Amino acid sequence: MNRLELGTRLRALRTQRGLSLSQLEVATDISSSFLSLVESGKSDITISRLLRLADFFDVELGDLVEGSRVDRRPLEVIRDGDGSVLASRAEGVTARFLGHQRWALSPRVSEYEPGGTIEVGEGEQTAREMLHHHELFIYVVVGTFEITVHGQEPVRVARGDAVLVRDGADRVVNVGRRRGRVLVVGVATGS
Repeated sequence: MNRLELGTRLRALRTQRGLSLSQLEVATDISSSFLSLVESGKSDITISRLLRLADFFDVELGDLVEGSRVDRRPLEVIRDGDGSVLASRAEGVTARFLGHQRWALSPRVSEYEPGGTIEVGEGEQTAREMLHHHELFIYVVVGTFEITVHGQEPVRVARGDAVLVRDGADRVVNVGRRRGRVLVVGVATGS
């Protein structure tokens, strides 16, 4: 993911809505000085903060990461190395988007460092692109993960396990000792 392009998209969303950095800080609880660095392409941003911004602006995460794509073709190929990559060292997660935002399906491969976590805070709708779909299919390629849904006890899954989550997951964490990888396919909430 190109930091400068992401920053430009975020700045455009903010200015289109007539918001100052201070107003955005109040609305999202992300400091205005940090937002300024992100908008200028001088700083990385965690996935959870980016999800919070996507939720606030009511846009899909993919629109922030790869830009809006409106052309639809009968056959679309995503070659190895194509697609957008969203990485967060702080969360220990890297997600490679395998499709385009306008697809009804949202496929991606996510790599989690040991302890790597994507979590949706209480009351937040922020992770609808990552974890909140009408249906979310998760296949564990490598590793051991715990998935928490609707505040229930976590379910542990390992290599070769497949999970169907209805109405979104709250937390996915790599509980293994090595890097883990999951294939995630979500059905977009508008489908």
